[in-house]
Amino acid sequence: MFKSDNNAAVSSDDENSILVLSAAGTVSPVSELNAINRAALCKSATVLHVQRNDQVKPEGANRWLMYLVEGTISLYNGKDEVGTLAANTSQALKPLFSDKNEYQLVKTSSVAKIVKFGREQLDILLREQQKNAIKVVDVPVGPLDNLVFDSVLAEIQSNKVTLASFSDTAKKILISHSQVGGIPELAEVIQSDPGLSAHIVHSANKTEGGAGDSITSIRGAISRLGVENTQRAIEALLRANTIVASNEVIERRFKRYIQRTALSTAIVQVLVKQVGELKPETATLVALLSDIGELMIITHANKMHEHFTEETQLVEVITNLRPILSSWLLSNWDFPAEFIDSADIARDWYRNHTGEISYTDLVTASLLIIQSEMPDGQPSSIPSANNLLLARRMQQAGIDIKAPADIMRDATSKLVNVQTLLKAG
Repeated sequence: MFKSDNNAAVSSDDENSILVLSAAGTVSPVSELNAINRAALCKSATVLHVQRNDQVKPEGANRWLMYLVEGTISLYNGKDEVGTLAANTSQALKPLFSDKNEYQLVKTSSVAKIVKFGREQLDILLREQQKNAIKVVDVPVGPLDNLVFDSVLAEIQSNKVTLASFSDTAKKILISHSQVGGIPELAEVIQSDPGLSAHIVHSANKTEGGAGDSITSIRGAISRLGVENTQRAIEALLRANTIVASNEVIERRFKRYIQRTALSTAIVQVLVKQVGELKPETATLVALLSDIGELMIITHANKMHEHFTEETQLVEVITNLRPILSSWLLSNWDFPAEFIDSADIARDWYRNHTGEISYTDLVTASLLIIQSEMPDGQPSSIPSANNLLLARRMQQAGIDIKAPADIMRDATSKLVNVQTLLKAG
């Protein structure tokens, strides 16, 4: 619950919540925190209601960062007024009393509101976030990698990320999404499209009340948005993101990506049943989004298709940039750590598997099974599961990925069920 100072007029909790959350997303340096850490900081925030002719002094400024969020205040250096400060200006994004030589007192001739954030807690959260974020990735790149990367960077910076939907699937979803029976069936329909899935969850996490409570399943996203809002979002997203492949190279890779992601997700849904501590719906979404960077690359390659006339050109860019762009987007959209972990290391086949089986382990196992049972004929860096530590650990949990016929049968059955739902429309 948000706090209000005892010596101030107390507004409703909802009003305080809106003030604090709004300030946390804009003022510096609080806005540098990710959504989860901002929500943690907001829990201890204080709203100070400054009445007419009240004064605010910097006592406790070593413990609090204070920001003017409503009204106008006068700034004093001793007895001399040295300026005024209004809310909703660029100057108000900086903390009060940050420069002791500028002013030491503020007054107001009318009411004003100040939000106070704990300085020590903010410092701790920023340090922890920066420590977790420091990671150097050294990847040799060529002109095509840079071309795609710069195009993706421009989209992320403008908050207008495009995640392409394949035209055939999009048509089926548009026909069927409003005719399925309930949330579970609607979730299955959305999950047939990785880009749509990512956008729907991101939209749900941006809604009011979503801060600090990240959605980790499509069903959860539908519940937060509401069925009707979700259906409207589906239509808007598909119309904005559906593309037609510009050449055969891009079309083949697009189809291969969709098929592999669908099968990998279905396999993970089968495997997670044997791992009681993992959530099936979260496992599904992790598998869907683990390679979302590949979809970004295909999307942007389609815009510059004249540079991708041979499959090796596109494959090389995907190999170099897929994990980087996947984890970058998921982190930028505040997905939880297990999603970013899978994007980063699911293809690190020889990593040291310790502890309990994770969502990332399930994604890795699914890729090993696909390569074993349904190789696409292309040269692959995916090894046999026979000599991998992961295979032995999975076997201890009752999952034999070295003999995956039953797993593949169950996964294929799940895919057939999804296609049936899509055709039902």
